[in-house]
Amino acid sequence: MPNNPYDEIFRSIAKILEDVLGENGEPPRIIGCTIIASGGSPGRAPGQDDAGPDFSYELTESERCVYITARVPPACEGRASVAFGPQAVTVTMGERQVTIDLDDEIDPGQSSVSVNHGVLDVVCVKLPREGPVSSL
Repeated sequence: MPNNPYDEIFRSIAKILEDVLGENGEPPRIIGCTIIASGGSPGRAPGQDDAGPDFSYELTESERCVYITARVPPACEGRASVAFGPQAVTVTMGERQVTIDLDDEIDPGQSSVSVNHGVLDVVCVKLPREGPVSSL
C-alpha cells in the first residue's frame, strides 16, 4: 500500500513516546504540537469539500497519489464503500452516495480503501501522464 502522507508525523510521535516511556536518560520536553494538514485561508482548508451536512471529506494530493479522508458517521459504521472510476471516486455511506471528481486519471487496480475507527482513507494511485509525442 502506498505511503500515507501522515506516516512521517506518526513516526515522529511514536519516537517521542518511545523516548518518554524509555529509561535512557532524561525524558524529552514537549512544549507544543501542531499538525497542519493543509494551508490556506481561515475557515476552510483547500482540498476540503462538503457534500452535505452529513458528509465532508479532505482531499490531499501528491505527485503519485490522491488521498481522500472522510469521517464515517456512527450510523453508517460497516456500510461504507468506495468505487474507483478512471477519473472519479464514488463513496457510499449508508444510503448516501457522493462522487468526487479528480483532476488526474487513476489506476483503480492499484488504488485502495480502508476504514478504521470511523475514518475512511482512500488512496488513489495516479496513472503516469504521457509526455509530449515526438515525431521522427
